[in-house]
Amino acid sequence: MTDSIHITEERIHLLLQDVLGNIIKPVLILVALLALLFILDFIGDKIKRRSFHVFAGIAVLCAGAGLAGLEWYSTMQGSIIISELTLALVMTAVVFILNLIKLSALDYAVMFACFACISRFSWFNFSFLGISLTFLLIFFTLLTIYKIRIKRLNGQLFHIWLTFILAALEGYIIYTLFDIIVRPLGYTINSGTEKLLVWSAVTLILVALNITLIYLIKRFFGKYFNEINQMGKAYPKIERFFIYNSAGILVLMTLLHFGYFGYAVLNGIDHMPTGAFTMFSVFVLVIQLSFLIMIFKITCLKDNLQSKDLESKSLAAYMSNLEKNMDDIRNIKHDIKNIFLTMGRFVEQSENVDMQAFYREKITPFASGEIAKNDMHGKLAAIDSEPLKAFLYYKISQAVQRGIAIDLDLSPLFSASRLSIEVIDIVRILGALLDNAIEESVSLPHGVIAIKLSQNDELTSLMIKNSVSPERKAVGIKAGVSSKGGGRGKGLMIVKGILGKYDCVTLNSYFQDDCFAQNIVIYRLAPN
Repeated sequence: MTDSIHITEERIHLLLQDVLGNIIKPVLILVALLALLFILDFIGDKIKRRSFHVFAGIAVLCAGAGLAGLEWYSTMQGSIIISELTLALVMTAVVFILNLIKLSALDYAVMFACFACISRFSWFNFSFLGISLTFLLIFFTLLTIYKIRIKRLNGQLFHIWLTFILAALEGYIIYTLFDIIVRPLGYTINSGTEKLLVWSAVTLILVALNITLIYLIKRFFGKYFNEINQMGKAYPKIERFFIYNSAGILVLMTLLHFGYFGYAVLNGIDHMPTGAFTMFSVFVLVIQLSFLIMIFKITCLKDNLQSKDLESKSLAAYMSNLEKNMDDIRNIKHDIKNIFLTMGRFVEQSENVDMQAFYREKITPFASGEIAKNDMHGKLAAIDSEPLKAFLYYKISQAVQRGIAIDLDLSPLFSASRLSIEVIDIVRILGALLDNAIEESVSLPHGVIAIKLSQNDELTSLMIKNSVSPERKAVGIKAGVSSKGGGRGKGLMIVKGILGKYDCVTLNSYFQDDCFAQNIVIYRLAPN
């Protein structure tokens, strides 16, 4: 219900007194406190003594405690002074616990005094000031203190804003809980001393719970705060836009509240929708936080896309240079073979037995292996999948180093895009089969592994054939069974487990002459 009020000179006079007491006075006190911080910080820098900040901070706290005692003694309202100091303590504790930007003891002392001033004049005058002005004063206080301490705010604005959000919301939570729990609980007790003790005890519990909440927030979200701030350093325009936008919203909310208050006075309305303005202001802060998270995710996505694009371009450039180098090497491959043959002929004709032995045991195997690996790399160039190409080259090089002959046969163009299963599954399958083939072939005097990859429009065939001993051929090969000790012989089990996920793949395993062949056929699925 709203009642009409006749606007009189006395009412206007009281209104001006409220403006003076609730806006101008606290702002002047805030400015004086922040100016005191600037002066004391300047003196501390001049005398170059870190201990000065500690002593100055203690002095500010003692002075603030004395003024708070006088305030309580003059009003004799214990709940008011307890609530004001509690709000200031909790908001200062939030900044201290987060510690996103390092501050001195003097900074925290002045911050506590400023928050106590804001609590005294703002939190308990919502009907006139509105919570948005309270948030604005908190933001102004933090911004000024950080400016005095770190000089340059660019690159730290998101840290400041996150600190402000948590401090303001924690202050509002404490104010609300004190108003609906602590104060009514104390009023149920008649004794003044007992009432004060109850207020103090319940307040300490609330403070402990809120501080624990802040510790948990830092514990689980601290790394994200730092990542968000790094985003501000990387994108200074986003940082400045967001901070200006947030400050502008707070100013706009305050002006709307004042505008409605002026409208109410001019039209004789005696009721202010304080709750609606308060909830809307808190809602705006939460929306800004959600908006910041959205910006952060979009920025991370943009960075990842740019990183992948740069990685792709770098890889393409690297592979292009590598292919060019390999082409150059292949062009001189035959010349290298002729040089080694000629050199070998001279070595055999010489009478140096040690040189002949060294050539046969070291030079010939090394040259043969390197030339063989070069030939394999040239053939693998037909594969358009870099992971698959790199994997096969690694496995072939591994086999060559162990003295196994490799016969590689590929289609002129082997495209991974035609495969109906994931490339990583192809790599796992070939890895298991090649490991088994290498283990079997390395024990034979003339072990050979044949790898044939063929492809057409309908299917892809992957065949691996390796030499086997007569004993192995007689025993046969079964999934999970091996004569080579524990942990081996599981290649077929791994392969069958992977292929069980797909309906478009078949595996045929069979003996052919003195070899064991495993042929995987992948049928190409029709597009949906």
